[in-house]
Amino acid sequence: MSAALDTNTYPTGVRIGDAEMAALPLTRHSFHGEWNYALHPQPRPAVPAARTPQEPAPRWNQALLSDPALTGMSRQQLADVARTLIPAGDARRGRPPRLAFPEQILATVLHLRLALAAEPLAVLFGSSRTAMHRTLLKNRRLLRAHGIVIPPATTPPVILAALHARVLAQTGEPHNKIKTTC
Repeated sequence: MSAALDTNTYPTGVRIGDAEMAALPLTRHSFHGEWNYALHPQPRPAVPAARTPQEPAPRWNQALLSDPALTGMSRQQLADVARTLIPAGDARRGRPPRLAFPEQILATVLHLRLALAAEPLAVLFGSSRTAMHRTLLKNRRLLRAHGIVIPPATTPPVILAALHARVLAQTGEPHNKIKTTC
């Protein structure tokens, strides 16, 4: 048996719903089962024949994701925001990002404007959930530091239904659904 210090940063405040928690294959220990439990492996969902498990999910059309109806700004304004933040946000510390910096900003804008969670954004951008959580945390701080505010949409854009369908088709996991809180 061995142990190692994990120095990675992880997002805080991530909430797991009661139904999602109840669905986990847990065996609680008799002594303080609320803290002590064993998590059993689950069978992996079948991977479509077109992709191998090592291949990342294909990204969705960037032109659609940067649609002004979704972002609340023109493509030029979105590019200007990315250009403003790139000197501070493109620092080469830690792991290399999977997404180019303008894509990171786009994901953060969609997160803030449409209240999209990291999970469906990770699917849409072909990223991991952990990497997307880190990206959103970093870029929310950058936006705040530069005084850039992304106001939430007052009504959900019609295109959200297409995004929702894409996420479900790619993952088949209902917990990755896009919630319309607008």
